[in-house]
Amino acid sequence: MKHSYKIEGIVLGRRNFGEGDRVVTVLSKKRGKILLLAKGVRKVSSKRGPHIEVFNLIRGQAFLGKTWDILGEVTAIENFPNLRQNLSRISAAYEMSEIVNKFLPEGEKNLAIFNLLKTNFRQLNNNNYINLDNFLWAFKVRLLNLTGFWPKKKEINHHQADQYIEAVTQSKIKSKKMRL
Repeated sequence: MKHSYKIEGIVLGRRNFGEGDRVVTVLSKKRGKILLLAKGVRKVSSKRGPHIEVFNLIRGQAFLGKTWDILGEVTAIENFPNLRQNLSRISAAYEMSEIVNKFLPEGEKNLAIFNLLKTNFRQLNNNNYINLDNFLWAFKVRLLNLTGFWPKKKEINHHQADQYIEAVTQSKIKSKKMRL
């Protein structure tokens, strides 16, 4: 039986756990959404800490654990530096991450959504002009289509998309308030 596995994924979120650890939510390419315990990454001397920032595309090793799998070695493949220098784009990235995190159950593989999020982060990272309202609306419609919650040919406006997502997830989109 294997005791470890390789991951490639996008960091959707993280939260502090204990003195020096973090629980990291990752949308992985092969395993879907997974929660990983990153031991010791909050310590100043940690070399892994900077790699598991939110929005980073990472590659690493995980070891099977009792409650959460343990994140071992990890490297950031892409960290989208331009995205992080613009508050409007950061808020859009947070909104996309929040929605994907709420939509996908743990452990359900969905390569199409992984690729959608990665492509959208790359577009946000470009310095080209983007109408963020239209960009987010297109992302939400595509996500609804890919998850089977909305038919591809049926029209939906910005406000309806948000309302529908909030109805499906049974919670408000909190990061929407961050938008400038």
